[in-house]
Amino acid sequence: MTQQDSGEKVVPMGIVFITIGLIVVLTTASILLFRPPMQETAVANPPLPVITVVITPIPNATATTEAAATNVATEISLPEGFVSLDDAQVSSLANQPQRIVIPSIAVDAPVVNVGLTAIQSGEQTVYQWQVPETYQAGWHNSSAPLGQPGNTVLNGHHNIFGEVFGKLVDLEVGAEIVVYDDELPHNFTVTDVQILPERDQPLATRLENAQWIEPTSDERLTLVTCWPHTDNSHRLIVVARPTDSGSN
Repeated sequence: MTQQDSGEKVVPMGIVFITIGLIVVLTTASILLFRPPMQETAVANPPLPVITVVITPIPNATATTEAAATNVATEISLPEGFVSLDDAQVSSLANQPQRIVIPSIAVDAPVVNVGLTAIQSGEQTVYQWQVPETYQAGWHNSSAPLGQPGNTVLNGHHNIFGEVFGKLVDLEVGAEIVVYDDELPHNFTVTDVQILPERDQPLATRLENAQWIEPTSDERLTLVTCWPHTDNSHRLIVVARPTDSGSN
């Protein structure tokens, strides 16, 4: 009876020790497996940098337009025999340009008459031709009317106000231009295309450039604008003469 009782006491104690051992092992394993890797977390998640966004303001359309308009006009001395629009003869105004069509560059625009504006540059007075501030070409009101000997001069913007002459640089010799007065179309053929440096050029160069828009003894059409599209540093001049098969 004594041995049997002793054996019964030993067996439960073994089970207890085994159970405790298992608990210790499982607890230790749990700590090792589920302990957060502090060092790795610190390396994997460094402080986020502060990002600064810099926005460059874009000039508004009004400011850009005013700046471009300042550079686009042609400065010349007052032409000999200049006649203001108010003093011009009514008969000559009947033949003034009213509309210009250039099929190869898809231009079809009204033409209005423009005059000169006096500008004081230091001690010198210079004159600027006005340029229409819309999709229109401007007829220099001291230049020749259509159908008569002389130089008929039209100007226009190339990068603002509708860009009426925006594609003028694409014209080639031989291209057709039609200019209408009150009654008739007048057909011209391009004979010359010139790109002339203007900005920061000496006065002699600028006066030489201005000769393209001065009176001539032959009948011709001269179109004037600026170049390139992103700037106004040069003058673009297109000269056309009456087409042989035209109405004039």
